[in-house]
Amino acid sequence: MTAVSRLSPPYNPNQPLPDPEAVLEVMQRELKRSMGGLVVPGSPRPYFMQYSLRRVHALRLRAAHGALLRSRESTAGQLWADVRVGSHKFDNVFDGGLGDRSEDRESSDWIDAPDDLNLQALQIGLWKLTQIKFDEALEDYYEHRKATVSEYLRDEISSFTRERPVVHKEELHHDPFPRAQWEKTLVELSRRFLDHPEVYDPSITLSAERVHRWLVNSEGTAVVTEDVFIQLGIEGWVLTEDGVYVEGSRQLYLRAVDEVPERAHLERLLADVIEELGALRAADSPGAFIGPALLSGQAASTLFHEALGHRLEGERLIARGESKTFARMRGERILPRGIHVFDDPTLTHCGREPLWGHYRIDDEGVAARRTLLVDDGVLKGFLQSRSPIPGSDHSNGHGRHDGVERPMARMGTFVVEGAPGSGESWDALRNRLIELARAQGRRHGVIIQRVLAGETSTSDYDFQAFKGSLAEVYLVDAQTGKVRRIRDVELIGTPLAALQKITAFGRDRETDQGYCYAESGSIPVSGIAPPILLSELELQQSSTTGYHDPLLPPPFADDGSRGRKGGLRERGKRKKPLN
Repeated sequence: MTAVSRLSPPYNPNQPLPDPEAVLEVMQRELKRSMGGLVVPGSPRPYFMQYSLRRVHALRLRAAHGALLRSRESTAGQLWADVRVGSHKFDNVFDGGLGDRSEDRESSDWIDAPDDLNLQALQIGLWKLTQIKFDEALEDYYEHRKATVSEYLRDEISSFTRERPVVHKEELHHDPFPRAQWEKTLVELSRRFLDHPEVYDPSITLSAERVHRWLVNSEGTAVVTEDVFIQLGIEGWVLTEDGVYVEGSRQLYLRAVDEVPERAHLERLLADVIEELGALRAADSPGAFIGPALLSGQAASTLFHEALGHRLEGERLIARGESKTFARMRGERILPRGIHVFDDPTLTHCGREPLWGHYRIDDEGVAARRTLLVDDGVLKGFLQSRSPIPGSDHSNGHGRHDGVERPMARMGTFVVEGAPGSGESWDALRNRLIELARAQGRRHGVIIQRVLAGETSTSDYDFQAFKGSLAEVYLVDAQTGKVRRIRDVELIGTPLAALQKITAFGRDRETDQGYCYAESGSIPVSGIAPPILLSELELQQSSTTGYHDPLLPPPFADDGSRGRKGGLRERGKRKKPLN
């Protein structure tokens, strides 16, 4: 019988977690053992391997009507392994890994890390995951070979870049979140919704995550990082006279516990949401619209993210099934003169606002760095992971993933700006908007102040289009200049056409932040942009179904009546103002 040495003693729930260096050493030890031992005669051997471990301490709070609806706190870890067989020139990954769908593979059933980070259990978990990943790599390698015989892979180049090893280690913290304090604040604030029965499904939410990450690879890279992400949101819905539910909301994106604002600030945000819901309830919907549009910096950032940013991700230049919008346009003008675009994950703040897109080392162990994409309107480069693209065989530190899917080039902090001293004031842009509407013979121009979310399609199978869900939008009368709020519309467009319709941009910058979803999963990102004026933008109606009031009012507002009139409003007449 062979003796098996123990890497750590049996688990004691009261014992402290192992030292971060010990975790790193175990990962390096198993990686070295796997690189030397994964051999199948007649088949390619691993030439590169990477392990990563993400341990997330998360708190989720949700309050409404003076009650704590949800309070969940958890800690969980996930393993990830990349096994590449063959060589840097040709291996098991093709199409940049966009078609991997890792969550559907057997290996995704073996990614859980031990909650206590027991070192022996950790090494066993890596061993099991690596064996399955190796089997999948061999299958993919031969599928890749088959594709080279049956298809003409015209955009394929080498499989993997060569990068210098990185050693980067940060201190890890385990301070508890101020859960009781946050719970009390949210519950007390949410009581105000009891005064507004016309607001449906209101909530105040707080989500906090502390992410510890370990990363090692066969080239000698060793990384330990810590990041904190806090999102605070206030939202509610109202039902309009024509039966449409419309949303009002405010969101804060923070990077540290001490950045959570005082109660007075949150009270102002709540008041803003309630006021906005009143405005939305009184607003009308124009149906469809086409004409000149002025977008705030936040709204412009969303447009650039969807119309431009995703199409500059390197894997989309080489993968089958992708439209490759800008693949052959390097050196050509794609934006008006005076506009520059870059992505810089090293930025920590925009003014005083913390940036969610900030990171130091990407998910392939490459240092983050500022990457110039568009210079004076001319396309200069692309976002790159360790998947080479035509004309560039090195990563620029943008390989990112959610810890499950394969990393790919993604945005971090996507910045659009004008040359120093350029750009116009908001009032000047607004005047130009009215002039454009008159020159085009339009009755109105449109001002978009905030966008809730956006989406786009980059597949060559589908239409090349993007869409944005609008939170705050106004029609401007081209003759009188009067402004009125509208609702129930969303912006739509095609990327090349929309970018060519930019006629002017502003001086000030605003941010747009949140989670971005793509093939490598959901990741935190930021965008920074000035206001922009478009000569033409199309809006379409976003809802097609009408609803009626609930048959009964909410219990806290029941005045004893019954039926659809009960307590909320009579038909054709609002009974209770929002403020």
